[in-house]
Amino acid sequence: MVAAVNIAVFNWRDLQHPKHGGAEVATHLLASRLAQRGHRVTLVTSIYPGAKSHQQFGEYDIVRFGNEVTCRFHALSWLRRQRDIDIAIDEVNTLPFLSRLAMPDRVVVWMLQLAREVWLAEAPPVLGHIGYLTEPALLSIYRHSPIVTISQSSAASFRQMGMCGPIEVAEISLQPPLEGPFAPVPGLIGYVGRLAPSKRIDHLISAVALLAERVPQARLAIVGAGSEREEARLRRHAALLGIAKRVTFAGRVSSEERDRLMSGMDVLALTSMREGWGLVVSEAARFGVPSVVYPVAGVVDSVSNGKTGLVTARENPADLASALEKIIRDRPLRERLGKNAADYLHQFDEERFIGRFESVLRRVARRS
Repeated sequence: MVAAVNIAVFNWRDLQHPKHGGAEVATHLLASRLAQRGHRVTLVTSIYPGAKSHQQFGEYDIVRFGNEVTCRFHALSWLRRQRDIDIAIDEVNTLPFLSRLAMPDRVVVWMLQLAREVWLAEAPPVLGHIGYLTEPALLSIYRHSPIVTISQSSAASFRQMGMCGPIEVAEISLQPPLEGPFAPVPGLIGYVGRLAPSKRIDHLISAVALLAERVPQARLAIVGAGSEREEARLRRHAALLGIAKRVTFAGRVSSEERDRLMSGMDVLALTSMREGWGLVVSEAARFGVPSVVYPVAGVVDSVSNGKTGLVTARENPADLASALEKIIRDRPLRERLGKNAADYLHQFDEERFIGRFESVLRRVARRS
């Protein structure tokens, strides 16, 4: 184990942020487990209505400044005032923090995925194209820095982007599979996550419409929140396809309620443009729920096609519907995939995640 160090983690949101997602779950796990191993950890992030500027959250501290964009400049100013920070962990979500300007030799980049298509899908048109085209330049400040990521897909993407530093793949560890028995509802397809254009939930709704006649029990449960505009768009899409009664929107729910809903799903579906890993796939696997996903970066690492779930041949609702129908109709297949998905989680223990991360911290601390 690396000697205890004082670590600053930079991320644009924390686990309590109204827009938190899988990246914030991962950040919380990292900060908590490093703190449990004796390190002092401070998460520097953005502030939001009702949040405190400083808070003790479990085993680590949170310091909040500015909004989701300006927090980066506040964080750099904060870091320059500190005299006892040993290592900065710069988590890159679309835009990097600028910690390397203050600590050029003591920065570890934690990057779950590139933004790429997400810029085009979620940012205003002009800004989206600017972000997409300039992402390589934005990341060039960390071209030679050590990087920790969570999938081989992401590591390959970073190399293609021109990142030359050492890259360590440290897959996130979750709780082990839970004891059943669970009672999945046959035909209940689930989505869990943010309601955002880059998640392509409209593809999932279209797939359910294609299934409506072939699989009468097919239903879709959408768990998660987003902008009112995006939810309205998805509701209109379901209504236009004549399946509004087959689609339910649970909104943002507690962790306990999310787990209850997830345990009752027959199959989870994920149609994102790209993911770092697709943490929700592993969360569903805890309940023996298999997943159907698109063949995109990240989720092709979290789902073993034909073993723990199904990866479609193409990124379209027709292929998605066929894969979902296969699992719903073939109950032995569903049970086999679900059991394998749960068993797969045993590979990802804390040492594989935090142990590998600590090995990078150790190298940086020794070098500096």
